[in-house]
Amino acid sequence: MTRRLPELPLAARRARLGEALKRLPVLGREEGQAEVALRQDQVLDNHVLTFDLEKGETAYARRSSLMFASGDFHMTTERIAKRGLPLLGLFSGQNLWANRFEARGLVKIIAGRDFHGTVIGLPVSGEEPVWLQPSLYLGHRGTLSFVTRRVAKREFWTLTEVTGEGTVWIKAPGRSFRQKLSSEPVIVDTNYVAAVRGDFSAHGKVFTGAQYLKSGEAENVRLSGTGDVIIQTEVPLSAQASGGILGTILDIFV
Repeated sequence: MTRRLPELPLAARRARLGEALKRLPVLGREEGQAEVALRQDQVLDNHVLTFDLEKGETAYARRSSLMFASGDFHMTTERIAKRGLPLLGLFSGQNLWANRFEARGLVKIIAGRDFHGTVIGLPVSGEEPVWLQPSLYLGHRGTLSFVTRRVAKREFWTLTEVTGEGTVWIKAPGRSFRQKLSSEPVIVDTNYVAAVRGDFSAHGKVFTGAQYLKSGEAENVRLSGTGDVIIQTEVPLSAQASGGILGTILDIFV
């Protein structure tokens, strides 16, 4: 006699069919831009960044992130971010370097990082800048400027401000979620903030000295603003690296 296996729940059947991809986090206030990012990220399960370029088009991918390339293109390496203060590099270790790809025909570029996470496309406009952890930057398109700054009072927390017109992609380790900001401050651990959209303010005075010692919560800030914050769920060591020992030296001193 053949035993019939129990039927999977509807949610499980949908996940097996790939419909779970529709629930991946694609952020952006313009519905059209969000749909473009979703379609692009569906190709390879939202864990890598894929550029399909036509002749004359350009795109940037983080140095040491190239996984696959096809077609005829010209590549140069550029430092795309500068620091508000050069000495920040001794503490944050973050100059952003990227490879610029200019297509000479039909070109496909796939970039990734060596940790589990989700690639998120963030539209940037003059009305809405993006602030991101420079170690999570994966690539961008458009006319964008990058500057690494200290962003919190009473806490040495640096983020890279992205302004201009275009889209910047990050890879957030683990899973990620978004929380709206308002004038009412929320408390976040700076190690888990992947990016902030819109204008915001941050203050490091959160707990008393005794609370810090007992709780172990030492890198928290109060965050308020007009946009939202993207929180990652993991902090892998590889997310802090940028191309091995040589890449780290270049990040700090170049």
